Amino acid sequence: MCRIGGYWAWGGRIGEADLSWRLRAMAAAQAHGGPDDEGIWWQPEWGIGFAHRRLSILDLSAAGHQPMSRGRFVITYNGEVYNFRELRVRLEREGVSFTTQTDTEVILAGWAAWEAELLPQMRGMWAFGLWDGKALWLVRDRFGVKPLYYTAGPGWIAFASELGALLRLPEVSRQVTPERIAAYLAYGFIPGGQTLYADISQVPPGHYVHITPDRLETKPWWSPRPYFFATTSGPPPTLEEAEETLTEAFRYRLVSDVPVGLFLSGGVDSSLVAALLRKKAGAALTAFTLGFQEPQWDEAPWAQKIASFLGLPHIVHYITEAEVLAEVEKLPALYGQPFGDSSALAVYKIAQVARREVKVVLSADGGDELFGGYVRYTLTARQNWRWRLIQLLKKSPALAKHLLEIYRLLPSSFRHHTNLAGKLYKLLHLRLTDYGDFLQVFPQIALTEILEGLSGEALLPYLEEAIPVGWDEPEARMYADTRVYLVEDILRKVDRATMAVALEAREPFLDEAILALRARLGARDFIEGRTTKRFLKRILARYLPAELWDRPKQGFSPPISAWLRGPLHDRLRHYLESAESPLRDYPIRLEKIRPYYEDFVKGEDGLAGFLWNVFVFGLWTDWITATPPISDNLPPAISAQA
Repeated sequence: MCRIGGYWAWGGRIGEADLSWRLRAMAAAQAHGGPDDEGIWWQPEWGIGFAHRRLSILDLSAAGHQPMSRGRFVITYNGEVYNFRELRVRLEREGVSFTTQTDTEVILAGWAAWEAELLPQMRGMWAFGLWDGKALWLVRDRFGVKPLYYTAGPGWIAFASELGALLRLPEVSRQVTPERIAAYLAYGFIPGGQTLYADISQVPPGHYVHITPDRLETKPWWSPRPYFFATTSGPPPTLEEAEETLTEAFRYRLVSDVPVGLFLSGGVDSSLVAALLRKKAGAALTAFTLGFQEPQWDEAPWAQKIASFLGLPHIVHYITEAEVLAEVEKLPALYGQPFGDSSALAVYKIAQVARREVKVVLSADGGDELFGGYVRYTLTARQNWRWRLIQLLKKSPALAKHLLEIYRLLPSSFRHHTNLAGKLYKLLHLRLTDYGDFLQVFPQIALTEILEGLSGEALLPYLEEAIPVGWDEPEARMYADTRVYLVEDILRKVDRATMAVALEAREPFLDEAILALRARLGARDFIEGRTTKRFLKRILARYLPAELWDRPKQGFSPPISAWLRGPLHDRLRHYLESAESPLRDYPIRLEKIRPYYEDFVKGEDGLAGFLWNVFVFGLWTDWITATPPISDNLPPAISAQA
């Protein structure tokens, strides 16, 4: 696992010195993710160079140094190919010889033999830049576990694992648009594979970008779509077959030359990973859990019981207000743009704790999206009454007003649990034409009054592509979340939080064999009534007593209402009310946000998610102002590899 970067200016547009310091700057900006080694490679005659920061996981020797070359091919690579030994055997049978024990060399040899046809044969997570002597290839794994950003101008292109590395370059634009600000405030992330910056893009999951001086072409090499909408997918799997498929995929994620641990939340997914690896693979991984001081948010006691039952070493850390104040400032630098998932801070903290003990950790993300774990997937059957309620409220605004007045007379404890105000406001703005309506922390249509220069209701659709079933079908929602929410929120959160402390996170559920398994399941295997994730729960019941995990889904949600009213309140008020607020430099009408803030202060917890997004946007504005492009304080020059 590493951090990578690269720069290419063709046609003799850049000198060796200018190319060198750009590469060094990108490496320095990502040093936290690769503390074990640094490498720089360039070819002045082509104006191209790669940067690499290494986190040594496989073949810890100097033989794993990158960028790595083989013949005319050069690669800077971030990730793990778990089946690299099998691929190596195939290549050796074709007469290929190797000098290292790394998966990096297998990728180079495989690309030389098969080019892009190698990618479907690789099992794992990766992002890499590869130079073949004539063209640059930027490649990303199936699910988008590993990040890869790029930006281009006349005669040049730059790429990196993190936005912060690209933002160090003076030619990279930092321009943002109201539409992307609106998408962020609505969702907490920006859908559509875009970034806040108008000129910085991502390589989409399961795609590669092929760049020559004459052309930049993006092509898919894999898609999850057939596994959700295929007409025939084979006979339903037995529990025994499913267990073997899951266990094999989970066991692959143990391939490492350094210790491996496990994030254990106490939910179904992480408990299943822990149970199958313990019972079927004999792996007693050290489990790490973050707890919250507020009991209603804390799942640590459940995780402790599960770890004890399985006989796993278990480390629990309870986050404090002092840690919140100390760590929240780091969020913008971690993500390079506003990122509103409130659990990002919690994941970063538990990653710090885990890194003291291990160098690799399993994070059981993707189970909800692939196997129907979110309660919102059960809402289809109640769509009709929701539609009627929405129409009633829209025709009778006074009804909503009276309901809110009655609601405010109720005890604060009741308001905390029901959040009627937030639900009514959201219902009034729901159009029921897009799945994204259900996921918005704050309706995009309401943002038209908050953001200047904004018009229209559907600014950035949650999922741009057409799908063969209605958005209200659970299968469509799972597919949409796999393509959007999983990639742009969950995986981004875990990758940045862990790599910030040089910890490699692996995703056991994100394996093509598991996706093929779920494609053979029927609708009732995912959801029945209000019961979610039925198939996985049937397997888990074989290994853990139901009383340890069979409870309403809680999610990894920190108490942001308490944080924003407590240790972070003065900072939030500064962003919303101060004449020196950095938000005033952006097209945001602060006077339109103030009523929501005042309602929140009075106890309306339903507005906490929106105000958290505003707060994090404020943190980002402070950071981007204080983080100029290239400075003179770079590390000493590094000799380039030949």
